[in-house]
Amino acid sequence: MSVPLSSLFRLAKPRVVALLDLAALAGYFAAGFKGLLPLALVLVGGSLASAGAMMVNEAYEANRDIKMERTSWRPTAKQEISIKAVYAVGSSLVAIGTGIAYLVNPLTALFVAFGALFYIFVYTVVLKPRHWSNIVIGGLAGSAAAWAGYSASSGTLDLPGLLLGLLIFMWTPGHFWSLALRYSQDYERAGYPMLPVIYGEKVTARAIAISNALMIPFALALGVWFGPLYLMLSVVASAILVYFTMRLYRNPTKEEAWISFKVSSPYLAILLLGIILSRAL
Repeated sequence: MSVPLSSLFRLAKPRVVALLDLAALAGYFAAGFKGLLPLALVLVGGSLASAGAMMVNEAYEANRDIKMERTSWRPTAKQEISIKAVYAVGSSLVAIGTGIAYLVNPLTALFVAFGALFYIFVYTVVLKPRHWSNIVIGGLAGSAAAWAGYSASSGTLDLPGLLLGLLIFMWTPGHFWSLALRYSQDYERAGYPMLPVIYGEKVTARAIAISNALMIPFALALGVWFGPLYLMLSVVASAILVYFTMRLYRNPTKEEAWISFKVSSPYLAILLLGIILSRAL
């Protein structure tokens, strides 16, 4: 079976990779801009490793993806592409991406490898099929992108960089629980013990509200390090997120969950852009 590039591109989840790249970019600027070459290397290496991890994830989950409306289009689920080939390409991209990141420094390579391998083995293989807390712990994979960017600039990881990664970790549950609530029947058919499948819509909406309530003060507190411009943007963005979170809490429907999911990605992007702008200006 051939390995069409268009199928590999779709399996790479370019929109997810773009958000991870933005996290790495924010991390790089947060530590202080140290030139274009290290930035280019961490973005290229991180993008390749992230794309490879996505491919391995979809190869591993192909038999479940076919049962879900949201994922049944994937080339792996439709058997339009060799699963073995996807494993091979994905694994190679993780290795190549880590190698490119190593050209910056070993710590950056460590974070790039950690993000990819944690997503593949801890989240995909161990947690997702077994426990509703999968995405809570799995959020560390996204944190690694910010830590890679920070270490690419600074050569280390100190408190501001650590907290930036933890912001992504705290943002992740509310974001993906909204998606799981929207597609709870999909996840139930596929046999995934996601939070809404186990505990229902009301409990999930409450968990999203609690998760965001814990995350927003943390996001605002980062203004201590990233300045008034970041703080202003985070206040406005957080107010919008609170509004849609409360709508979901009061009316825990799939429609409101989808809106909440759509709002949460731009929310994180605004925070990350706020960090970049505050450092750039």
